[in-house]
Amino acid sequence: MKKFKIFSYIILILIIGVLSYSIYSLAKEDPKEDNENKILSEIRYVEAEFTDLFNTMNNIETRNYGIEVDELSKETSKKMEEGSSDGGGQNGSSSQSSESTSQSSSQDSEKYDLKLNGVLTKKEDINWDIVKSEVESLYTSIPTITMDLYQLEINKDDILNFNKEIDNLVRVVNNEEKVSTLQTLSNIYDYLPKFIEALNNKDIIYKKVIETKSNIFKGYSKLDSNNWSEILVDIQNATNIFSELLSNENVIKTNNSYSVNKVYVMLNELQNAVNIKDISVFLIKYKNLIEEIEAI
Repeated sequence: MKKFKIFSYIILILIIGVLSYSIYSLAKEDPKEDNENKILSEIRYVEAEFTDLFNTMNNIETRNYGIEVDELSKETSKKMEEGSSDGGGQNGSSSQSSESTSQSSSQDSEKYDLKLNGVLTKKEDINWDIVKSEVESLYTSIPTITMDLYQLEINKDDILNFNKEIDNLVRVVNNEEKVSTLQTLSNIYDYLPKFIEALNNKDIIYKKVIETKSNIFKGYSKLDSNNWSEILVDIQNATNIFSELLSNENVIKTNNSYSVNKVYVMLNELQNAVNIKDISVFLIKYKNLIEEIEAI
């Protein structure tokens, strides 16, 4: 009986010890690591926003089809209502038809069409209202990101200049200057790899993807200037950076190996488009490349 009590006490002490260690470990969690994870989530968010802005500047959508809503004029709506009323008198449903059409008489009708979103079928005009709205919405998250970045070992000048470039983006977008907008977007995006590098982030694929995209966007932003020699250098830099993933053991062991190899092939295809010096060919390959690299 005495031995049983001693054994019970030992078990109890061990349980208390394990629980105490668990509580201590939880309490000892590194607040810096939590902050880094928060910043990484914030960077992922703004990075996606900047990518959308780049695409919007050439009306590029990552879906091949989309729903387009057209408003019909009130005159057309009235004709439709009159035709509906005339056709419903003989089958006893005219009262229901009249009631239904009268409810919509105060509003314009809408027509839904399936539209193509390809590069060759896109509209030439930029929807600056959308661009301005997206840029303005950035200001809801930038102050928080800035505060979090200052808590890490990041060059303070980089953070300051990052914010200055966003202010500059507002100016050029408000003036509806396409070339300046693309250049400023490229300048802003170029800070993201620096911020990610300062984090204790083990996701090597994401790091290389952001560096690669930064160089792709540099070339993309120069399309309207037809500076093909500089564009080629940018795309070659993107290809060289991304190629580092091909021999990375962690990548080879994952299911991302196929996608990584496919993106590398597409980067080389984008270089071929630069050699052709045709903007439409470049944009088609760029669109497909961005879709694939986003899926990694």
